[in-house]
Amino acid sequence: MKTFIFYFSIAALASMFLLLATLPLRIKKLTKKMGTCLLPLSRKKSMLFIAVLCFAPLMIVFQWFRDFQPYIHIILSLTAVLAIEIVIREQVYDARSGVYENALIVDGRLLLKDDIMALPTLEYENDPESFDESEDDSPSLTDPAYKKALKIVTNKSGVIFVGFESEEERNQAVEIIKNWV
Repeated sequence: MKTFIFYFSIAALASMFLLLATLPLRIKKLTKKMGTCLLPLSRKKSMLFIAVLCFAPLMIVFQWFRDFQPYIHIILSLTAVLAIEIVIREQVYDARSGVYENALIVDGRLLLKDDIMALPTLEYENDPESFDESEDDSPSLTDPAYKKALKIVTNKSGVIFVGFESEEERNQAVEIIKNWV
């Protein structure tokens, strides 16, 4: 059983390396799919990427010095590989945040132009009377966080909320996106 765990760990480390090696191909494919950038959005720099790249392989290597049940080894190894996949995807999307010809990338999400169905926020933000503020937990139209957020209805993900760095950035993005729906 120890040899199985060892080989599974080696396979997990190889998977991590393969994910990192495909990073340039992912960027190229994404750039081709998105088209020209119409509006670059604020881009975040996160040290989480570097931290996960350091600690995820260590998580696998440290398992060689502990005696867990085989299913625990498998779960920990797969978790480390998944962590690498998530931070790579986040790094790629955050570095390219913006409104493109065929997509919107914001909050680490890729929303294709064809996938966006509606922007319900716009229906009631220009008509405050249709916005029901009777509930205690409902957002106020004057709330600064509300003015930097956008509700989007998509085909694949349903209703999602995305946030922008500023109200001006949100309004510029909305001007482009509302022509898509």
